[in-house]
Amino acid sequence: MPKKAAAEEEPGAEPPAPPKRRTSRIYVRKTDIVLTAAERVFLRAGFAATSMDDVADEAGVSKRTVYSNFGSKERLFAEVVGKRCASVVPDPATFAAALGQPVDEGLRLLAVAFLKGIFHPAQVELYQTVVAAVRRRPEVGRIMYEGPITQSQRLFADYLRVQAEAGKLALDDVELAASQLIALLKTNIHMKLLFGQPVRIGPKLIDSSARASVELFLHGALPRR
Repeated sequence: MPKKAAAEEEPGAEPPAPPKRRTSRIYVRKTDIVLTAAERVFLRAGFAATSMDDVADEAGVSKRTVYSNFGSKERLFAEVVGKRCASVVPDPATFAAALGQPVDEGLRLLAVAFLKGIFHPAQVELYQTVVAAVRRRPEVGRIMYEGPITQSQRLFADYLRVQAEAGKLALDDVELAASQLIALLKTNIHMKLLFGQPVRIGPKLIDSSARASVELFLHGALPRR
């Protein structure tokens, strides 16, 4: 009896599964590997002293792979900044929760989330790397400024604008007020961390600092009547 052709299927048999597409998974995996390696190298050696060859060696891939995924050292560093700073800007859920609270409590929620981000050792390390590079490579500072710094200010400005439009705050310049609030929130703790001075960061310190800064922002330093 002649054998059935290879393409012929038995009646009722399951159709053959389509071949798995592995290309995208491999691409994503290599991208992650390169990004993680770049993060280590940039923070260890600084921006100026890091080459794409260094990143390729650290990642265990070819330099061509690094370039095909990221294009340039500046773009790669921008991706590292974005990855590191994803936790600095309060997330949409926190923003929504803040809008549902009285203004002082809403600002405190945003402030605590913000301070947890910028006081984290990983973020302090990134700031130090950027500051060390910015004199020779101003574009590194631009990447940092236009990324998490601008995003954080925009979020606080959006919150203040909503409250001002609702008549709960009186602000002539929302953008200026947002930058002033962020400066109040950082206090001198952020500078101490950037310059390697000992600070014991914990939930109690972050919460008390956030409350005091929000209080000063909302009510000033004059005695209340």
